[in-house]
Amino acid sequence: MSLTNCQQCGCVMVDNPSGMCPNCLRSEELAEDKVAEYLRETARATMDEIASATGVKHKVIMRMIQRGRISSSAQISYPCETCGTQIVIGRVCDICAKNITDHIKVESWQPTKVAESKRAERIHITDMIKKK
Repeated sequence: MSLTNCQQCGCVMVDNPSGMCPNCLRSEELAEDKVAEYLRETARATMDEIASATGVKHKVIMRMIQRGRISSSAQISYPCETCGTQIVIGRVCDICAKNITDHIKVESWQPTKVAESKRAERIHITDMIKKK
């Protein structure tokens, strides 16, 4: 058992997978219940609408989405991590995802020739990266 600080309030606690002390964990569960109740009434909502209606912080709502704590019937829109466009699935919008894949050039990841030695018998990550 190791001691750590709570991610929410900073108090000293026994380390656990949630990273929160029992008080903060309890309050987050209550906040999740508020969000779930609101989503039962309103199937489609933005994160701002949920936050203003329930008083739950955006951070808690995003954690719920990332952990899969929101049912698939509810559609919550939240901002793309790159441009801020409202999306309902993933971390980035389709346009930003396309921009990311366009910037990755396949030919730049071709393996370089390996010097004849024992290294030639194995694959090393440094051999796969083109040296400048």
